[in-house]
Amino acid sequence: MNKKRSAFQNQIVCIFLLTFFLMFLVSLYIYSNMNSIIENIDQAYEGNYNLVEMREWLDGIHSSMKEYLNTKDPNTLNRFYSGEEKYKELCGVFEHEHAETESQIKENNIFQMSENYIQIVNKAVLAKQGKNIARYRTYQQQADELYEYLSTYMIDFNSTLFQNNSDTYSKLLHSTKFTEMMYSVILLLTGCMDICLLLLLTRRLVSPLKELADTAREVGNGNLDVQLVETDDWNEIGVVNRAFNQMVVSLRDYIEKFRQSVEAESTLKEQSIRMEASVKDAQLKYLQAQINPHFLFNTLNAGAQLAMLEDADQTYRYIHKVAEFFRFKMKKDDYTSTLQDEIQLVDDYIYIINVRYAGEICYQKHVDEQLLNITVPSMILQPIVENCIKHGFREVEWEKKIDLSVNLEGDYIVVSIRDNGIGMTQETMNAVLHNEELKDTDQEKADGIGLDNVITRMRIFYSRENVVEITSVGTNLGTEVALYIPV
Repeated sequence: MNKKRSAFQNQIVCIFLLTFFLMFLVSLYIYSNMNSIIENIDQAYEGNYNLVEMREWLDGIHSSMKEYLNTKDPNTLNRFYSGEEKYKELCGVFEHEHAETESQIKENNIFQMSENYIQIVNKAVLAKQGKNIARYRTYQQQADELYEYLSTYMIDFNSTLFQNNSDTYSKLLHSTKFTEMMYSVILLLTGCMDICLLLLLTRRLVSPLKELADTAREVGNGNLDVQLVETDDWNEIGVVNRAFNQMVVSLRDYIEKFRQSVEAESTLKEQSIRMEASVKDAQLKYLQAQINPHFLFNTLNAGAQLAMLEDADQTYRYIHKVAEFFRFKMKKDDYTSTLQDEIQLVDDYIYIINVRYAGEICYQKHVDEQLLNITVPSMILQPIVENCIKHGFREVEWEKKIDLSVNLEGDYIVVSIRDNGIGMTQETMNAVLHNEELKDTDQEKADGIGLDNVITRMRIFYSRENVVEITSVGTNLGTEVALYIPV
């Protein structure tokens, strides 16, 4: 699974940016709320400010009108019209199409009275310009009365509005203090949470370093069986952690391989010694005769030559086979042989036995000729055949048969020797396969190479346990010994 690698430095920067962003949001929230409160306070007194300004312009308009009526000065008339325009603009704020509250009704009244006042003042100015003294005096008197009433009305409404705004201001001030206290608490909690978050994230970064340091200290003291610290982080700490774990695993594998190498070398030496001892034991058991084997071989050759001179062909062949049999036995220094030589030795041995026992052994071979040049330990087939004759055919009254076959099965050459004798018990098969001693007083067996010796030498030679398989399905149903030789 692909993971995006983030640098350790980037994680630290992210922690501080997150902290800063959190504090910034809280400060922004506090600032926004304070501005809202200030705006509410400003709006509360905006009505008073507008009324005061309107009174100032109303006073200016009324003074300009009276001065113009008295002096008919053009400059005064210009000030009058300028003040009139500004006053109308200020009055426009107090106009409400659908007045609902008491304040809006009073503002509408001020607007209507201001409109009437402007109309009367304009009529007085026009009458003055038309030199109609009676009319401008009448309009001036009406303007003075309306001015006084409008001024008084504005003062009363301003006082009422100021009183209401003072109550609103008190409430806003109280709300401001409460909000200030709440903001202080929020700011304190945010700061504490921010510090806890910072400590938590810092601990998450530092904790793997501490565990790695403790593990490295154990490894430095020679303890490689430590519990490795697993991590899912892909920063620099994770890279170092995984590299350290790989180093510890490599050290373990190296030490284990070195130990196995030493054990394998020791095993090979032991197998070599056991192989040599087993072969010598096999040779010595066949050379226990008191006569000199070389003298026996030479004597048999002389007898064979004499039989040939006397035209005794059967005698010559028998003596010659016996001489060849003993010649193979005298190869003391040859620990290995070929499968072909081993089968030839079996052929000679069967021939000698058949001459001795009037051909009572029926011997058949089924051999793949392409498999005969393989190297095998010496003396591995003849002892099995000898075991068949001495023990499998003991007290057997039916025809004695021995079948030898050589076939290729997968990665193994299988050499099978099967007889139709009395068979072997499971106890005997287990004892032979596990090289256990059997209680047997047969001196002939003691003088030969046992089946267990063949199994031991093959296991040493091929460095594996499963080299022989013994099968005996029941009493008087014979025995099959199969040798598995790696190709």
